[in-house]
Amino acid sequence: MAKSKAKKLSSKELEAIRELQNSINTIIMNLGNAVIVQQQLVAKQTTLAAEWKTETAKLEKKYGNVNISLEDGLITDVPVEELATAK
Repeated sequence: MAKSKAKKLSSKELEAIRELQNSINTIIMNLGNAVIVQQQLVAKQTTLAAEWKTETAKLEKKYGNVNISLEDGLITDVPVEELATAK
């Protein structure tokens, strides 16, 4: 039996496949990084929400049930209608 000659890609074909594989690997790595960043952001948001709750509880204890403007810090009474619907 005659031995078959080994076939080989041309350098152009090999380079095209390598570039595509590198692009795929880069995307996979970036997706992994995005997941990690997303998890970090979710954890940070959870921490900040807990801090927000603590700070607003302090303010409510000090000033009562009021509205506070985040623009200028102005404190106003909560309208009676809002108090009724909040319960």
